[in-house]
Order: sequence, then structure tokens, then C-alpha cells
Amino acid sequence: MKRMKRYGWAAITAAVCASASVYAQQMPKESDMQDMMKAMTSLMGGGTNAAPTADFREMKALLPLELEGMKRTKASGEKSGAMGMKISYAEGSYEGTDGGAVEIKISDMGGMGGFMAMAQAGWASSEIDRETDTGFERTVMYGNHKALEKFDTSSRSGEIQILVNNRFMVEVSGNDVDFDALKAAAQKVDLNKLAGLKPAAK
Repeated sequence: MKRMKRYGWAAITAAVCASASVYAQQMPKESDMQDMMKAMTSLMGGGTNAAPTADFREMKALLPLELEGMKRTKASGEKSGAMGMKISYAEGSYEGTDGGAVEIKISDMGGMGGFMAMAQAGWASSEIDRETDTGFERTVMYGNHKALEKFDTSSRSGEIQILVNNRFMVEVSGNDVDFDALKAAAQKVDLNKLAGLKPAAK
């Protein structure tokens, strides 16, 4: 399973680029464009008013110890920052005896200031429903939380992103797995408990 490590400045850059790419694929409304411009202005200003993030250890505790047919092989967490912005996250890797692999990442992006407005102006404020001969991409709800599901049946790979409480992002990605296994992995994360996590002291 290909994995991309994102630490410090790399974490912020990757997140911004990913959201900008998703945003560019949508048909933005004028209000969304204004939100994006405000977010970019805040980003360029260094995000000096960024709020503290939750303790990554609390997010790490929400990572499942195992998934159906898979054992957790690694779990880690980190808090990092650059340009006045902060991000904390925890991630776990899971492997099955059949060669399938899943990764779960929980991030608190509340410390990224205006970037969150840009993220929400992308898929989180859109309705997406696309289907091809080999896969699909769609926005759905996981309880009270907006989510984006993407899956390719030909490669048996995909990703689920869930926005929680307008600050946390749960990302579940998998290779050589069925979509049902990917969805079951996402449902293993206690989203309501995650939503209730408080920012750690500065």
C-alpha cells in the first residue's frame, strides 16, 4: 500500500493542495469563492490566530485495535506546525492475511485557521454523485457528519473522508479490499467521541 507521510510544512502543503484540487473540480458559487479567497488571505497571512489542536494521543486512542480480518501493525501520532498554523494527527496501519491493507488517519485541522473555510468550500459543501464502469465518487452522511466516498472496483482501492465537527478529518484508505471492508473500517472510529475532543492547552 502506497503511503504518503505528511509532517510539518509538508502536512499543511499537502492538505491545501488536496482541497484546492477538489474545489477546482466543482462549480463554485459566488459565496464559496468568497470563502476561498478569505481562506487564502488568512493562509498567506500566516494564520497567526490559529486555535490550539486536540492532543494527538486522544485521537490515537480512537484508532481501532483491529479491523475485520486485519491486525493493526502500526500506530503513531504527532503535532506539528509551520507559518503559525498547527495540525495534530494520529494514524494506524492495518494488514490482512490476504494481502489487503487499510490506513486510518485522524487529523485536527482546527489550528489551520482560514484553511478550514477553503476545505468546506470544496466537497464538504457540495453534493457529488458520479459513477463509471469501474467505480464511483459520492458525498454521503455518516451519522451527522458529511463524508466523501471514492472507490475503484478494478483496483479494489479507495478512500473515505469524513469531516467531523468542522475541524476533524477522518481519512480511511485501502488497497486490495472491497468497499464494504473500507466502510466497516470507517465505522469503527467513534465519530461522536471525536467530535467532543477539546483542544489541548497551548
